[in-house]
Amino acid sequence: MILLSDEEIRVGGKPLDDYLVSVAILFNQGKDRVILKGRGNNISKAVALYNALKNRMGEALELVDVRIGSEDLRGKIVSYIEIEVRRAY
Repeated sequence: MILLSDEEIRVGGKPLDDYLVSVAILFNQGKDRVILKGRGNNISKAVALYNALKNRMGEALELVDVRIGSEDLRGKIVSYIEIEVRRAY
């Protein structure tokens, strides 16, 4: 699990189940919002993670915001997606 901040998870090369557990841990620690961030080839994996969370949590998960853009990463322009979700009570 790569945490960019207290609430942000960077989706990378690990199996999807690892990220599902990471999100569950953050929610169990009392975090209400989590940001899933995927860059480059991992954008689709971040979307797959959101879909898997939605399938498992159903109405208990709410989509807050989706941000897309690009950033300079070591001299290369890399696209990213940030998916912000909230646990609904």
